[in-house]
Amino acid sequence: AVVSTQSTGKVKKEALRGALHILFKRRPDESYCQIVGPEIAEESRQFLVFEECRNLYTMFLKKSSLRKGSMLGSSGFRSFVRTCRVLDILPTVTNADLDLLYISICHQSDIVKCLTFLSFYRLILTLAVRKFPELSLYEALKGFLDRCFENVAVANRG
Repeated sequence: AVVSTQSTGKVKKEALRGALHILFKRRPDESYCQIVGPEIAEESRQFLVFEECRNLYTMFLKKSSLRKGSMLGSSGFRSFVRTCRVLDILPTVTNADLDLLYISICHQSDIVKCLTFLSFYRLILTLAVRKFPELSLYEALKGFLDRCFENVAVANRG
C-alpha cells in the first residue's frame, strides 16, 4: 500500500499537537521553540490558545442550564461573565452589550439560544479584539484568556 506524504504529514502534526498538549499544559517554552523551529512553534502556540478557550468553555458547560451538556446556555454564559469578570476586563462594555453580543452570535448558528463551542470561540475573539485592538489576533486572544483564567483562579480561592 502506498501512503501519501500529505496524510503522513497530517498524522505527524496531530502527534506533535498531542505531545505539546501533554508536555506544555499552557504554552511551549522558548527552548522548545528553538528546537522545532519558528513555524511549528507558532502553530503550537495557536493550538494551545485554542485549547485554553476550549477548557474555559467546558468549565462553564457544567453551569449551563441546558440538559444536553454540549452547548452553553444563557445561565452558563452569565456565569462566565461573572466568574471571569468580563465587565472588569472591558470597562466600556455593559451587561446589555454582552447580552446583545450573546444573542447576535447565537442567531448566527443553527441552534438559537445557546452557544456551541465555535460560537463561544467567536464570542471570545470578539471580546479579545475589543479589549486589545492594537495587538494581533493571537496576542489579543492570549491576553484576554490569561485575564479570564486569572479571574477564575481568584474566584476559586475566595
